[in-house]
Amino acid sequence: MLYRYTLFILFGVLSCGVFAQGETSNWYFGNGAGIQFNNDGSVTPLNDGRLNTFEGCTTISDAIGNLLLYTDGITVYDRTHNVMQNGRGLYGDPSSTQSAIVVQKPQDPNILYIFTVDTAVFEGDPDRGMNYSVVDMTMNGGDGAVIQKNVNLLADCSEKISAVIKNCQDESIWVVTLGTENGGLGAFDTFHAFEVSATGVNTTAVKSKFAGLEIFDPRGYLKFSADGTKLACANSASGLFLYDFDATTGILSNQQNIGVSAPNKFPYGVEFSPNQQFLYTHTSNNAPADEVGTHSSSLVQYDLTAPNIQASEVEIDRRSIYRGALQLGQNGKIYRTIAENYLTGTSYLGVIENPNAKGDAANYRHNAVFLGPDRATQGLPPFIQSFFDRVAIIKNADGTSSTSQTICFGEPFTLESEVIPGATYNWEKDGSPLANSGNTFTINTADITDSGRYSLEIMPADPSECPIVGEAFILVNPLPDNPSLFLAQCDIVTNGAPDGLTTFNLEQAIFNSDYTYTFYESLTDLGSDSAIVNPIGYTNSNPYNQTIHYKVVDSNGCENTGELNLEVRDIIINLGDEKVFYTCDEVPEDTFLEGFFDLNAIQDDEYASVDVVFYANQDDASLEQNPISGDYLTGSTNIFARIETGNECEDIDLINLVVNPTPSFEFEQEIIWCTDGPPLTIQAPGGFDLYQWYRLDGANIVALGNNKELDISAVGNYILEIGYQYNTAEGIFECFNTTDFEVVPSNIAFIQDVDVTDLTDNNMVEVMVTGDGDYEYSLDGVSYQDSPIFENVEPGFATISVRDKNGCGISEQLISVIGYPKFFTPNGDNVNDTWQLIGVNEEYQSETLISIYDRYGKLMAQVSPKTSGWNGTFNNRQLPSSDYWFKINLEDGRVYQGHFALKR
Repeated sequence: MLYRYTLFILFGVLSCGVFAQGETSNWYFGNGAGIQFNNDGSVTPLNDGRLNTFEGCTTISDAIGNLLLYTDGITVYDRTHNVMQNGRGLYGDPSSTQSAIVVQKPQDPNILYIFTVDTAVFEGDPDRGMNYSVVDMTMNGGDGAVIQKNVNLLADCSEKISAVIKNCQDESIWVVTLGTENGGLGAFDTFHAFEVSATGVNTTAVKSKFAGLEIFDPRGYLKFSADGTKLACANSASGLFLYDFDATTGILSNQQNIGVSAPNKFPYGVEFSPNQQFLYTHTSNNAPADEVGTHSSSLVQYDLTAPNIQASEVEIDRRSIYRGALQLGQNGKIYRTIAENYLTGTSYLGVIENPNAKGDAANYRHNAVFLGPDRATQGLPPFIQSFFDRVAIIKNADGTSSTSQTICFGEPFTLESEVIPGATYNWEKDGSPLANSGNTFTINTADITDSGRYSLEIMPADPSECPIVGEAFILVNPLPDNPSLFLAQCDIVTNGAPDGLTTFNLEQAIFNSDYTYTFYESLTDLGSDSAIVNPIGYTNSNPYNQTIHYKVVDSNGCENTGELNLEVRDIIINLGDEKVFYTCDEVPEDTFLEGFFDLNAIQDDEYASVDVVFYANQDDASLEQNPISGDYLTGSTNIFARIETGNECEDIDLINLVVNPTPSFEFEQEIIWCTDGPPLTIQAPGGFDLYQWYRLDGANIVALGNNKELDISAVGNYILEIGYQYNTAEGIFECFNTTDFEVVPSNIAFIQDVDVTDLTDNNMVEVMVTGDGDYEYSLDGVSYQDSPIFENVEPGFATISVRDKNGCGISEQLISVIGYPKFFTPNGDNVNDTWQLIGVNEEYQSETLISIYDRYGKLMAQVSPKTSGWNGTFNNRQLPSSDYWFKINLEDGRVYQGHFALKR
């Protein structure tokens, strides 16, 4: 316990008083983020910082908590948030884990040393190792100036630095980093401890080299325990190490490599609990820095009192975030940075609320401190860890101790330290002495004014022994408000006499949803904590008026009690006097009646000036559960309208909702009208009360009539509306159903042309028509086809028939398909006795000339279509059986040649 008080000796020369120790009151870090610690242990975000750093940063305040300066290791900002005179160009780096730390010169509070450690982040970026610069706070009206810059201590080192007080007799401070033995390049194996005394910085380090230690990863935090006896070193990919430290000599010993068994094995941030029993580390999976969604981190605790420290590992948190720092605050809590990846931070810090407790009892809260618009990245400011070396004087019920406590107004609290025979106990609150001389300090009934920072200095009887300093942060929360509450309930009576008893929803009396309420029937029940088990559905035991009691508890566990007065008001409902509203069946095609009621419209029309809520049944209306509103889909039913004034039931109306049938009918969606015929008369389905026809004329709807039938004389889109009419006590109510239909045109075909391909082996006929109909075609008036093309047509005369499928009529035209017989037999049997073209007559191709030749090309005859044809003679002499040739000069100009056979 030799080192738990040295801050008194070192900083007692300041005018702030013995116990002030506000050097850690202000933190600036990340992208403009900051927090301030208050005397009651609470934290306030600061948004006036100018840092923009991915990792390294540091801050220092004076002993009473006034900001002095902060830096990312390159640029120094003064207390006014301006760049300090000569404050640019320090040899730190925002990408260095612990880019800088500030140490006050012993016996001279006006001189501050800024120690920096550099790193190289890209090719060509120099790594200038470890340096220090000197700040004189007397300059520039107290804003300070850098009077000496970048005094080199090591040519190269890791990205980590920590500091601790030497002891209470020797006012020096040790500043320690990890590097190589000679301070040059290579694997890190040596700790360098530089002593800062009243004479300045000793540039010759005390070295602690460890055989077999080879640290190649410079990333990660270096942190002393507050009592200066332990040093933890996180080296990311190179592992986590723990050492004993002799503050008298500056020598480290007893190296322990603590293997991380948690899934995320790369240690970065480290911190000791205030009682030095536990070591915490923030580990990660070391995923690529700029990736999104691949990072995972763990918060791991080790018990340093365990026989096997590594085996005591407890993972108290794991989530998908980037690596980050851990830093003990003056209120005894440990804060954790929360970042998405290397480039992107968040607006929150996590907090270990009870770091002196083992395992999950440490109570880690994620996103516990909101930083406002600014963001934390990976780093938090390091301090001389001795600032946090204080005896915890709050004794917890589980036997642990702590430095901060939240209690409720009116509760007692006791602060207590160990009993040291002959010692003197000096107590202060917020820097003012307290009239108390014992080892305990008790407040029997805490008031809000009792919130604050309590400090205890224990002066041993032996003047050669060092003083002991204890500290506690007390926050006294006010009790939640407990006004006298009133709840009026309506007792709905439809049959029988009223009795003044009904059900209440006691939770309707709750006036602050942030609080928890419990209700009791009597003070006796309140005293024994026998709560009403059914606050929703509670039935009063005293008719009409009854007083019950409630307990209200806030989020801090502070509780208060009050009264709730209940009143029952009789509401007599006479069946038949209810308000009735009608609607139409929403889906007339199904088998049940169900429709929508616009309850908002009912409220506006019937209850515009009162506070009303609708409920589906009487129980819900009484208990104010499951309110209904808006478009309410239901069958015919009764609902209840609860009318209130200031949450007091004034009246309840019974409302009858009636769903009337909507017409259901079938009607053709497309109706064909023969436009070359008379107007079309269409009929609506029968059995309904109301009819209305409409035609759509562009964007306009034109009413056509309200009879059951309608004469249509124009094609287009139409609407048929059919309705039922109901005569009610409230007046006429109508339900309509509509259907859209289209009148499409059809008519008889107009034959424009017939294309005949004849005198071939495959005679073809194609019919060309115009019209609005759907047509089919025939050559015999019996068999119809959809195609207007006929193939393999026999020669001769035929009548083309074009029929409208919609029944609008048939168009006909006679055609001729010309052909000829392949042979003839002029033997006088009156069968094939002559040869003549087929499909020609006096009307069709009558001027055609047919010339017949023998096989030698001699003209045998010339025949006209007007005759019966050639009889097989030449000059009245019968010609022999043979093939004969013909040439046809058709009237339409075509010329055709062929041959046929004469058979005898």
